[in-house]
Amino acid sequence: MAEAIAITSGKGGVGKTTVSVNLSLAFRKLDNHTLLLDTDMGMANSHVLLGVNPEYTLENILNNEKTISEVIVKTDSGVELVSGGSASTDLLNLTNDKRYIVLNEIENHLLKHEKAKLVVDIAAGAEDNSVVFAKACGRIVVIIVGEPTSFVDSYALIKTISQKSEFKNFCILVNQVDSNKMGIDLFKRFEAITSKFLDVKLSYVGCVNYSLQIKKSIVNRRPLLVSDPKSDISMNFLKIAQEIIKTPKNVWGGLSFFNEQKKRA
Repeated sequence: MAEAIAITSGKGGVGKTTVSVNLSLAFRKLDNHTLLLDTDMGMANSHVLLGVNPEYTLENILNNEKTISEVIVKTDSGVELVSGGSASTDLLNLTNDKRYIVLNEIENHLLKHEKAKLVVDIAAGAEDNSVVFAKACGRIVVIIVGEPTSFVDSYALIKTISQKSEFKNFCILVNQVDSNKMGIDLFKRFEAITSKFLDVKLSYVGCVNYSLQIKKSIVNRRPLLVSDPKSDISMNFLKIAQEIIKTPKNVWGGLSFFNEQKKRA
């Protein structure tokens, strides 16, 4: 069964795309057909981390110039990629008709596979385009770091998504920490603030430590799950991917990537 997982954050600069790429690789290693959709249009750089140079992008699909099969790039890792394209006002403020084109193309492609994961790299913040694409996924992973602005902006993002969709379930991944204890402590602090004012359930799915290895992998355009799959970092991403799929899914009656995610009448 295909399912969609959104990777997002309240603010930029928290390592969202690095996490999106590595989680895509982790899901692929867990024997899923995996497609990474970069909807962070204008700041799309998943292709850089994966070491590929797409000829066509999401922009070509939205403009009815190409089908998804013509836009998808197959990487050495086995993960498929649809790159986000360039910064365009038209792309950053899409109509629902345009969004439906993307959702329909993705669904038709992935439903051909018995076990598939769609990982959606979503632009940071609570802008309309980001919220709509997040709501189209059954699970939403919000990345936070140990900064007050990250807490404030992530709270605002969760509040906006919840109010516009009635979503109750959110996964929290803590990035750029010194230890696992620090990751758990930051999650508990964020959960205490959020649960005080919002009727939502936050699930802690893990943390990612500061790492020079990750920085080198970005520079080398070769993710660690490809170059060093047995490393502690690689194994940690596999564990996080497994934790994500244990969390409860959300259901939604509006635009969704897969029909089974929608509420039944």
